[in-house]
Amino acid sequence: MTAPDRHLQHRPMWLSIGALCLKADPLAGCKPFAGCKPFAGFKSCRRQPFAGCCAKRMESGAPARLVASQMDRRARGFTLIEMLFAIFIFTLLLGVLAPVFMQALHASQETATEARMQELAKGTKAAYAKDAMVVDTTDDNGALVFTAGHSQWIGNGPNGINTDVLTDGTETVTPTQAYKPGQPQKIQPGFYAIAGAAGNSPLHLATDGFGQPVWVYVSPEMEAQYDGYPLYFHDVGFLSTNGLPAGITPQSQGVTYTCTVDPDNDQYGCAFDLGTQKGAQHDLVTQVSGYAIEAHLYKVTLQRMHKVAQAYSSYFTTQYLANPGRNADIDYFASADPNDGANASYWDTASVITNSGNGNGPGWAFPGQNPDGSTVSYYGSGALCDVQPATWNKNNFVTSLGLSDASVTSAWGFLFGVGNGPNSGSAAGTCNGNDRDPSSSNGNLQSPPYTAFIYAWAPSGVLLADPVIGNY
Repeated sequence: MTAPDRHLQHRPMWLSIGALCLKADPLAGCKPFAGCKPFAGFKSCRRQPFAGCCAKRMESGAPARLVASQMDRRARGFTLIEMLFAIFIFTLLLGVLAPVFMQALHASQETATEARMQELAKGTKAAYAKDAMVVDTTDDNGALVFTAGHSQWIGNGPNGINTDVLTDGTETVTPTQAYKPGQPQKIQPGFYAIAGAAGNSPLHLATDGFGQPVWVYVSPEMEAQYDGYPLYFHDVGFLSTNGLPAGITPQSQGVTYTCTVDPDNDQYGCAFDLGTQKGAQHDLVTQVSGYAIEAHLYKVTLQRMHKVAQAYSSYFTTQYLANPGRNADIDYFASADPNDGANASYWDTASVITNSGNGNGPGWAFPGQNPDGSTVSYYGSGALCDVQPATWNKNNFVTSLGLSDASVTSAWGFLFGVGNGPNSGSAAGTCNGNDRDPSSSNGNLQSPPYTAFIYAWAPSGVLLADPVIGNY
């Protein structure tokens, strides 16, 4: 046996050569592959002329040694140079792809933050509008309070009652975080009110897309004007530092949130100034205008009041025309109250609407009565003499005018007051008379044209009034 044969004896290599099956003596020393089956017409695998049917021992030593050498190399694994080259390629790819991945991640977090800010603004507007009577009656400086008991608030925390109101000038707001980093259990409780209005979780709304608590800005209570009435409101701002480290604050970036009240130029509200620092220019912010919310509630309430006043004026004229005597000295707004002494006969005896009292009763206290008949009272605001909630006396006022309870309810959720009694509209305890009617305590107001008033309370005890004049 030659040396190559001895080598192959220890490392047998087989080569499939189908063409060998066609020669005269093609398969000397050829062994069929395991599982080889003869084709039809052939008695053995050795005579099949098809590639892959048989194998012949390689007789050439050089090719066998080459193949063996390659297999030895595979058995040994990668060389150091090959490993270093692979690491170099991996590092190169990582250096190219890592910035792209980080940019994509930041863009995704930024998009999530922008969506979160929109949810936060929407929820805050809804919660503010729902509890606006409380929000803008507390007089809290730097906090938005949603409950009369101060249990739910955002901002710098409730500072108590009767703190300063910004009526003219500017003030810069100091921000707070929705919760201290790493302490989400200490979230500002007002986020529960906002989350309830937004239909989301408090922690979700209080955290930006980068996992950091948002910054909260709440203005002092500010005074503006709407249709000649004082209007009190707060502005609210929210800010995300857009992925900057937790130790970086808006103040360190030069960000400010400044509130301005300028009655001479009719300017009311707050605005962000992101400054000139590069990082601050990428901060994400959103704002909620309390003035816009309260102005809308004023508008809706005054419109409803005016419709009620028009309906009551029409009632007066209808009652006059229905009276056979058509006496122009009669007050057709209401019938007499048992306490009416002077000129009691000059009230409309046919009216099912009684007058709102003659010094009797507790008066109509701020903020009014709920439609379900329950009353609330907070912050010590006063009451009006001889004014009753619109649904008093078995709801005769509402049904006689063809109205509904909703049409005599303010946008803040409280019933209108009706003042048609002798001293209606004056402060409770004095009852000196502001209404023109036959039994007024003010002798100068006992003759026609008779009047009545539709009242509504606005935040901070602002009294809205729509006078009704009786036309014969």
